[in-house]
Amino acid sequence: MAKGCEESYGFLPCSTSLGGSVATMVIYGYCLLQGANYLSDGSEMLLEILDPGLIGGLLLPILGALPDALIILVSGLGGTAKEAQEQVSVGVGTLAGSTIMLLTVAWGGSVLAGRCDLNSQGKAVDHKLTQPWALKTTGVTTDKFTPLNAVIMSGTVLLYLVIQIPSSFFPALQPLASLLGGIACILCLAGYCAYQVIYPELQKRQIGRARKRRLQTDVLKGLASSASPFGTLLLDNGDLNDAVVMKLFDHFDRDNSDAIDEGELRALLMGLSLGGLKPTKRNTASLDEEVTMLMTEFDANNDGAVSRDEFRSSLQRLVLARMAKVQEHHETTRRASQVLPLTREDILAQLPSEAEPLLDEQTDVESDGDEEAAEGQDVSDDGEEGGKEPPTRDQIAKTAIGLLLVGTACCAFFSDPMVDAVTNFSRASGIPPFFVAFCVTPFASNASELVSSLKFAAGKRRKNISLTFSQVYGAVTMNNTMCLGLFLILVHMRGLNWDFTSEVIVTVGVTLLMGLLGYSRRTFQTYWSFPNLLLFPLSILFVWILDTYFGLH
Repeated sequence: MAKGCEESYGFLPCSTSLGGSVATMVIYGYCLLQGANYLSDGSEMLLEILDPGLIGGLLLPILGALPDALIILVSGLGGTAKEAQEQVSVGVGTLAGSTIMLLTVAWGGSVLAGRCDLNSQGKAVDHKLTQPWALKTTGVTTDKFTPLNAVIMSGTVLLYLVIQIPSSFFPALQPLASLLGGIACILCLAGYCAYQVIYPELQKRQIGRARKRRLQTDVLKGLASSASPFGTLLLDNGDLNDAVVMKLFDHFDRDNSDAIDEGELRALLMGLSLGGLKPTKRNTASLDEEVTMLMTEFDANNDGAVSRDEFRSSLQRLVLARMAKVQEHHETTRRASQVLPLTREDILAQLPSEAEPLLDEQTDVESDGDEEAAEGQDVSDDGEEGGKEPPTRDQIAKTAIGLLLVGTACCAFFSDPMVDAVTNFSRASGIPPFFVAFCVTPFASNASELVSSLKFAAGKRRKNISLTFSQVYGAVTMNNTMCLGLFLILVHMRGLNWDFTSEVIVTVGVTLLMGLLGYSRRTFQTYWSFPNLLLFPLSILFVWILDTYFGLH
């Protein structure tokens, strides 16, 4: 431990050297990332069993903003007033960086990942991208609900003015303004959560997304099991075994019409070789909703029936998503052990038990957990043994609550050492703590949400991009209410000086700009992503210019 720094909790390491502070930032940032992942996973599990209501509309949005909120709180709680004034810049950097990262990296990246061809009416065509390099004739289209979320986000960002205007023109009123601003933010948070409960459109879409992933998992396992009498589902080189896939198709095409209709799809879900799963005991949506979900997944041209080509391409998406998780696992192992890269054949030969049913015709399908399938999403497994029934609602709830508690504890425990690490790096490098926190902490606390958004948008559907944008706008709204409110109350309680004019100008400006863009149009051509992504580095530059040349800090 370097001299001159104080260990968090009396035992966590710290360093005042440049290299040491970088190392501690990486370590504590990773721990925060894991805590945020636990919170995200626990929320996902709750969404599988919940209907929109108090938990979906109130608890889950708060949990999503919790990592940033904890960093903001601890940045001004400890030490003397002078030390708190220095460290609170880390909280401001986290708040501004999280907001602008979501509105630029997450938003612009989602446009690039989710872009599709535009039709003659200028609307995106789901799952169709024939011109990947075209910037004007490709893009994304949102649903009618998404612009409203942009408006709500824009309205809440004006709460910054409650503290900024008095601090700029009537400094003596700053203590009162910080208190009133904090109260106003908490009241707006309560109003936003009430809106989520009363008009739970976003929650319904999030719940539908979680239930759809569960359905995709069960169907993939059922199809893998059904393939056993015909052979292996995958060839040695990892490609689909077309002969087996066609036999599977014929197996479910009971009327030999060369298409699987809704009734035959319903029969599939009612227990035809679904690995012993009984639909009446499954913790997903009703059978009718499941049939609709599955038809949407397989019926690419929306003609009410699944053709052979559609069946094969949909099954391939499910299998590739599963294989991607295995490859990710082996790639992580490769980096850790510094061995040679695994070939695709190596990956197939060394698959963990969760994927063996896809390759071994004699192996029963295991009852894994959630799988991020199709549409470019992650895969995760519970690791249950084959033949066991899926978890009950109580089991899912207990697991979810456990993950949420561990995630909350992890974020709370490592927020303080992370703030100290950022502060120490700032002192060692000479870079103001705001800029360090702006670039570092949002990617630790929001990395899982960012990756999930990009992968979900890559599904190239209007529903996907609409939910992604709505979640981005919702997360920024939580920053503008919950996180800002806690920060203002902290400023009032510690008697800190509000000296963040340039930061407020940039945060409010970017939010209003993106809110106006999100409200004014529902289709965004691909070229919109490039100026949007530039807003992130430009925001840092603009804060520096305002501080350095206009003396606004």
